[in-house]
Amino acid sequence: MTPPRPTITPTRPLVLVVASCVTALVSALALRWWQEHGGSLPIPSWMSWAGVGLIAAGVGWTARATRRALARDPWALNPQVAVSRLVLGKTSRLAGAILLGGYGALAVMAAQAWPAPLAVTRVLHAGVTLLACAAWMATGRALERACRISRHDESDGDASTGSGDGSIN
Repeated sequence: MTPPRPTITPTRPLVLVVASCVTALVSALALRWWQEHGGSLPIPSWMSWAGVGLIAAGVGWTARATRRALARDPWALNPQVAVSRLVLGKTSRLAGAILLGGYGALAVMAAQAWPAPLAVTRVLHAGVTLLACAAWMATGRALERACRISRHDESDGDASTGSGDGSIN
């Protein structure tokens, strides 16, 4: 009997929702405490959403390249590279969810001072960052899916060359 192959399951949406909600709650409490002690809400700039957007674009490009490579040959990637890309996809989804919660809390708290000009700026930049976080999560999901190898492809790997080790199901 052969030992079971290692498998990594896709990131569950519930994990992402919980991470986002917990981050939103902690961020809201921290921002409220900061305001009660004389501080003001942070003012996000274009750098916040541009940075997250660039990361999402990079992850998206990696997902596309991975999907294309594996569509031609399921064993085209070194198993360590495939696992690294899978971890990048999972991390992207979780990091996007965490930032989504933090910027969501900032947007909600800033919206309370609407239509003050500074509140409008905060809500606008936080809102665009929320979209960038959602894009980051989506590209992370695409990368996770691109790394998926179907069960019938596993039998095609040749154990003598080392291909097929560390399969990702």
